[in-house]
Amino acid sequence: MIHNPSFTQSEDSRAEVIAFIKNAIPTDLWTFNTELVKPFRTEIDQHVLFEHDILEDLKHQKLNLQQLKTIHLNYLNCIVKIFTDALSMLIFQANQLESNQNIDIQNRILSKIYARYLLSLNLLDELGFNTVDLQQSSPAKSHLAHYLKILEQFGVNHPIEQEKIESEAFAIQDFIRSHYHSYLNLLLILSITEKQVIVFSEALHMNLKKFGEIFDQGYYACHGVANDQDNLANDDNHANDLWLLCIQAIRPENKSELHEVMQRYLSLWQAFWTKMSQISLSPI
Repeated sequence: MIHNPSFTQSEDSRAEVIAFIKNAIPTDLWTFNTELVKPFRTEIDQHVLFEHDILEDLKHQKLNLQQLKTIHLNYLNCIVKIFTDALSMLIFQANQLESNQNIDIQNRILSKIYARYLLSLNLLDELGFNTVDLQQSSPAKSHLAHYLKILEQFGVNHPIEQEKIESEAFAIQDFIRSHYHSYLNLLLILSITEKQVIVFSEALHMNLKKFGEIFDQGYYACHGVANDQDNLANDDNHANDLWLLCIQAIRPENKSELHEVMQRYLSLWQAFWTKMSQISLSPI
């Protein structure tokens, strides 16, 4: 049985942080905001993106290596390459909590530190830290480094070249970057991203297994849910943490903009995977 060192080691402090986040606002407001956020989570869970036809094709191992190579190159550009950029910007924008009217005034300054601590568990995971044994930590074990090794297995030596990248991939990248200024928008965007990673990484991994055990290592051992005994993933924990921070910070006047952001971001991912599906149907 594999235990994830990051969350095994940090579970007590994580619980402490979550308790502070909840207690930093009045109890009745936490209850109200939980209900305010619930329809967002429901709409995301029920979105057609997570029933996309390509998921079944991947799970039934229908795609060949060339098609998977094309998908992975595009996926690198739409999210993998910039995920830590977005997460780092979110950590910075936690300074907006200092002026958040939900939070009791005596807790506002410290709230950004607790938020940053929780978000940093995700960042440390991404960057290749081992919190049980720091000597085992290395940027060579970062999720991005693992992903680039997958591309090496595909024979991609220059992943920075972008002439073969579809516009749908750049549209996701550009959309995320356009919201770097907003703490709440980034919380929502990265919450959706984590769910997308859980669902589509599982399917991609299942298809890749057809081509050898080499694809069981590295990147695909780092993505999924925390209670999966076959990987080192924490994506569901990270997603839940993002939603808790959203509950703390959201206000009714944010609802309309956030709903628009959610719908647009989901539609961009739907368009991306539809394009990838079209590629998979094309003879190579």
